[in-house]
Amino acid sequence: MENLEKYLDASPKWKEYYVQKISTLSEEQKSELEDLVIRLEKAGAKNPLSWAFSEVTESIPQFGRFLVLKKLFEIAKSPKDNLIMALDFDSEIKGKFLEFSNMIGEEKFLEFLTSFSKGIVWNVMELVDEGNRNMDEDKVNWVLLKTDENGKHSEQIIQGLHEDFLEFENEIK
Repeated sequence: MENLEKYLDASPKWKEYYVQKISTLSEEQKSELEDLVIRLEKAGAKNPLSWAFSEVTESIPQFGRFLVLKKLFEIAKSPKDNLIMALDFDSEIKGKFLEFSNMIGEEKFLEFLTSFSKGIVWNVMELVDEGNRNMDEDKVNWVLLKTDENGKHSEQIIQGLHEDFLEFENEIK
């Protein structure tokens, strides 16, 4: 419980709520909660207790959601890495990047590309979250499933990514 105490003390506004709710958990749930808090903290969550508590009490795969959101956010915030990947599609991309950078300044252009990338990532998240909107006609749909370290499906769907993406920068260290 000492890992939980640190986060309870860090949010006095919510401490009483969490203390009361944690007291109703089984010992197994408390252990799972503490383990998740530690893993979320290591993964870079600023508020690991809220993510972990939701997973333990609501059976929502929040750690999986956090990790997917973190990776998507990293992709969106890495325009130079994305440009390297774009070489596979456009052999002149480096020259185009330099040309635009020279016109408006590299910093401003990278800010633009980061915002643009967030828009693309948003569309990809919506595709994953919503599945195939033409499912009835196509007779196929998709979901993002949580697996364990051995690749075994837990049958938990990682969804609702769009709910946290806009404010996700506030959730990571």
